[in-house]
Amino acid sequence: MAVSPITERLDVRRQPGEVLPFKLNNVKIFEGALVSVNSSGYAVNATDASGDIFVGVADETVDNSGGSAGDKEIKVRIGGIVNVDSEFSAAQTNVTDLVYAYDNHTVSSAATMTNDVLVGRVVEVLSASKLRVALVTPGRA
Repeated sequence: MAVSPITERLDVRRQPGEVLPFKLNNVKIFEGALVSVNSSGYAVNATDASGDIFVGVADETVDNSGGSAGDKEIKVRIGGIVNVDSEFSAAQTNVTDLVYAYDNHTVSSAATMTNDVLVGRVVEVLSASKLRVALVTPGRA
């Protein structure tokens, strides 16, 4: 199929990207948790799970642990900069390093992770165990 660039205005149904809804797996996610989408397409607490893609930070607490995957949605804030815990002993030399999901509020370096679920880039080291991280935006690696 041939694809051509647009040559006039096209409504691409652009949606402001600050908060997006994702269908929730049968889990509970707390406001402020790092959120990934699993290989089945449902929002889950971020971990180093195979096939997961990080999408953002939960903007609300939603409990679907007693339901079926997709029964509820969760609002997720994408992009931005957040404070997270560090699984490794962070130092000033880690500024600009990429970090990966360890759990739903902790990041690690690629050297210690198996699946490397990218969360973002360190922009400030607050302490050996606390970082400020610029989050990746879904769709960008």
